[in-house]
Amino acid sequence: MCSRTWRPANESAAVEAEAVLLEWLAAVRGLPLADPTALRAWARRDPTAFAAAFAAFAGIPPALAAPAAGWLLGTGVRPDDRVLWRGNPTDPALAALAAIGGSLSDNPAEATITLDEPPVWP
Repeated sequence: MCSRTWRPANESAAVEAEAVLLEWLAAVRGLPLADPTALRAWARRDPTAFAAAFAAFAGIPPALAAPAAGWLLGTGVRPDDRVLWRGNPTDPALAALAAIGGSLSDNPAEATITLDEPPVWP
């Protein structure tokens, strides 16, 4: 186990999904990863364990964990975000967007994020 020395740079960074996930992993799962870089390395090294932990963290089915991580960690989508999606309307990653609370918008003026491809994380 490593000691937790990393801290977010400011209040805004402290409430970003990656920082919250790091705190949750340490508190709930007993997995104190050192920083966001260590989180990404763990996700690449053990995608099955990451998917299980992320699914529990997000309260979603494990099958949605990888695409949901892309939305939540890759783009920082928050439950009140509206995504202008210009990609494939049948992309299964859109289910993961809904699972973490994001919604689609067809109005560019209302969108907080605009994407053509689903985000990938890490």
